[in-house]
Amino acid sequence: MISLTAKGLRKAIVDSVLAGPVTPPACPHARECGGCAFQDRAYTDQVAAKASVLRDLYAANGFAVDEFTVVPSPNPFAYRTRMDYVATKGRFGLRARGKFNYIIELTTCHLIPPEAFAAAQAVWRRAGELGLPDYDIRAHTGFLRYVVVRRNFNDELLLAAVTAAGGDEPALAALAETALAQPGVVGFHWLVNDTRTDLSFGEPRQHWGAAELAMRVGEMVCYIGPNTFFQNNVYLADRLIGDAVAAAAPAATMRVADLYGGVGAIGLHLARYAAQVDCVEAVAESVSFAQRNALANGVVNLNPICADTLAYLRAQPEGSLPIIVADPPRTGLGPQVCHELLRIGPQRIVYVSCNPLTQIADLQILRTAYHVTSLRGYDMFPHTPHVEAIAVLERG
Repeated sequence: MISLTAKGLRKAIVDSVLAGPVTPPACPHARECGGCAFQDRAYTDQVAAKASVLRDLYAANGFAVDEFTVVPSPNPFAYRTRMDYVATKGRFGLRARGKFNYIIELTTCHLIPPEAFAAAQAVWRRAGELGLPDYDIRAHTGFLRYVVVRRNFNDELLLAAVTAAGGDEPALAALAETALAQPGVVGFHWLVNDTRTDLSFGEPRQHWGAAELAMRVGEMVCYIGPNTFFQNNVYLADRLIGDAVAAAAPAATMRVADLYGGVGAIGLHLARYAAQVDCVEAVAESVSFAQRNALANGVVNLNPICADTLAYLRAQPEGSLPIIVADPPRTGLGPQVCHELLRIGPQRIVYVSCNPLTQIADLQILRTAYHVTSLRGYDMFPHTPHVEAIAVLERG
């Protein structure tokens, strides 16, 4: 029984947080900008409210644990490893809360360091000077759609201009020159999104400077590109990944699977303790990065596999994988993947989720053979209703 829809869960968290006392927000745009929802509430109150809502939600669905907690971000500001700033109609910023077509023009942003925001803003301003017009999402005219910031733990920056079709290399080269002149910027990419779909990702057209950004996690370095998924809290990624690996606790003789493995951030750490780790990922670019990252870190027992998770699992014999770690997208594992997990029958499943509702739906299928031994939340996105969770399942 899941008692809430996605909209209902968001509302429950919002209502719980907003019931707390008001505090002065750090950002002058905090009460209208869609990048944050709770900057005018004390951070400790935000974390406590999320824990309360999720504790009740999991318990109502039969997954009560002795103590459910939400691990706070060590710093609730300047935590993002990625920000996508919109360029439209002479405005540079983020979408207004609840108003997709209205842009809040930002003069500052507390979700990334000031230098990172200034670098992105400088690129947007230079684009205007070069005659590269903003994109109009309603009329589908113009050129520059987004300026994307990727930022690592050393505050190095990889910037990208996401554009519509058209443009010319000399103008983008001039834009790149401005980008690379900003403090901390190591590389600049030109990405093309030639569709009407509003996405801050695009087909790589050209890059200047570094093609990749080195993200340090624990004892490993993971290289990423402008389109690559990576955990989006620079302060809490280590804790989340470390806890997932510690919960998996593979033996040195085991072959384990890291499902939805991305660039290998979890799999590389698992490989320190297991005989072999199958890092399964459907996005070919991420698989290439996982191979690159294994080589860069001297890890020889990570096996990056470009495959759909369901197809991979269907090819595995019963009992072949004693431990499985899964970090699926917001849609969750889904019934078919869950039934394959039940067929293979690993002794332990570590389920990292960015959507408690789909996680609960999956746990209800898996509970026929598993029980949840540990459940914990992680506040990867302070000042928003989002929260991640790790569930540890044991067979029997």
